Amino acid sequence: FVAALIAASFLANVVQATVDPSKEDVGHIFWTFELVFNIAFTIELAINMYAFWCYDFWHSGWNVFDFVVVGAGLLTTFREASSGPLNMLRMMRAFRVFRLFK
Repeated sequence: FVAALIAASFLANVVQATVDPSKEDVGHIFWTFELVFNIAFTIELAINMYAFWCYDFWHSGWNVFDFVVVGAGLLTTFREASSGPLNMLRMMRAFRVFRLFK
């Protein structure tokens, strides 16, 4: 499910870049997609943090990576003028699928 969610998020970003590169015409539609994906990723992160509790959670590099990417996604979602490093970290969530091959 998480892999499908990551793929859908990546596909939505590709479609947005293709259809509306300036993010002005239909940006509100893609902002809604972004909000839904961020909520889903936050829920998944919260479940993961609860399941592994604090000590075990923070000793996994993948979990720390997830935390940083989800946090950056939340920050860029609620700050309209988002650009730069936070936006690039948000795009890194496509690499989360690689942990499934671990």
